[in-house]
Amino acid sequence: MKRFSALVVTALLVAGAASAENMHLARGVPQGPAHIGFATDFQALNPGLKDEQWGFRIGGFGGISSGAARTHVPVIFVHGNNVDAADWYPVQDDFRVANWTDQELWALSYNGLGGSNGSALFTANPRRDQEHTDMGWDGQTRVTSNEVNVPDLYNFILAVRAYTGSNRFSIVSHSLGVTLARRTLKVHPELRADLVAFVGIAGGNEGTTFCPPGSEPLVESCDEIAAGTPWLWDLNHNADGSWDETYSPARWMTVYDGTGAGDPAYVGPTYAQSPSLDGAVNCVFPGTYHNDLRMDPAIVAVYRAFLEAADGGIPRTDCAA
Repeated sequence: MKRFSALVVTALLVAGAASAENMHLARGVPQGPAHIGFATDFQALNPGLKDEQWGFRIGGFGGISSGAARTHVPVIFVHGNNVDAADWYPVQDDFRVANWTDQELWALSYNGLGGSNGSALFTANPRRDQEHTDMGWDGQTRVTSNEVNVPDLYNFILAVRAYTGSNRFSIVSHSLGVTLARRTLKVHPELRADLVAFVGIAGGNEGTTFCPPGSEPLVESCDEIAAGTPWLWDLNHNADGSWDETYSPARWMTVYDGTGAGDPAYVGPTYAQSPSLDGAVNCVFPGTYHNDLRMDPAIVAVYRAFLEAADGGIPRTDCAA
């Protein structure tokens, strides 16, 4: 998610509608495609896997060979705003150490080459940094939104299922990736029957500090994820007004700060509980920064254990590794 400071948001709010329109155009266009780290035959089998908005090949990682043996249900990692799939490299490494294979670990870059906004305070990501340098990243970040990226995630899920031979899949998502993944499952409800587990890390399910009232027309995606928008209401409810935040057969977990002080995306009592979901195992890690919630090895171990239990049909209601 975009790490706007309060001063930046204030500046945007006084900029006026005309300059806001220009900002949408200037900040939304990616520099180019992200790194492609898929197995060679995954690329060959999916030549049409392109960004629906921009037309270039979808980047990301995953795969060994079509139909290769697996121990775990494939998991798809969905990154946040401004960044790309390389944000997940430390998590990928932690899963590998725990005997997950690349046939089971997948991520996509849904808005081209991302920036460094996904940096954590306590976990480095040198592989991402070097990759971005080698690709000539221009140092700029590009804001995107949920709705325009739904087709990319949907097509990626279908491609991973076909390649691995597993209709069943799990999702681990972070920040804007949480609402994007939930929206994809809303628009394509036929996927729900095959969803094994969903982990939502620091997601703006009920709004975010970065989209205060009045920012909806000024900041990309705030018309979706500002508190109280029709888009969020629709995401969280059925047509009859009942809750639609979680559903079976999937197991659900959220990971978040919970104090209103550690994560700048959810400051104060108004937003502290926004990342939680009704019906999920809601895991609070007090005082933890937005990106450390995704990459801290101890937290990664918690949501990895949750995925492994869900793989085996074992219900987990705790937040232990």
